[in-house]
Amino acid sequence: MSLTPPFRSLLTTATGNWVSRIYLAVVAVLLAWSYVDAAFVAQADASFVGIYAIIATAPVSVALLWIDSFSGRALPLIVIACALLNAWLIGLAMRRINSAH
Repeated sequence: MSLTPPFRSLLTTATGNWVSRIYLAVVAVLLAWSYVDAAFVAQADASFVGIYAIIATAPVSVALLWIDSFSGRALPLIVIACALLNAWLIGLAMRRINSAH
């Protein structure tokens, strides 16, 4: 499967440096942790583990969840999309920092 040049450029910016990769790995671990907690940990009340993934992808994820009225159905998609957006912004910042030196 061939990626179009603009999409490849966006993906390279989002994953082309170690800071963005670490950020994406942390968000993936937090999202997986929330699913493992929901599936395998018996609790008498609601768990707040999913909040960590939302906080890691804030402020955009908080705004999108507010628009979605906190239904929770779109939580994984919102977290993934916001993580990629934040990783892209981190990639842009890293390019700017590296080009300044």
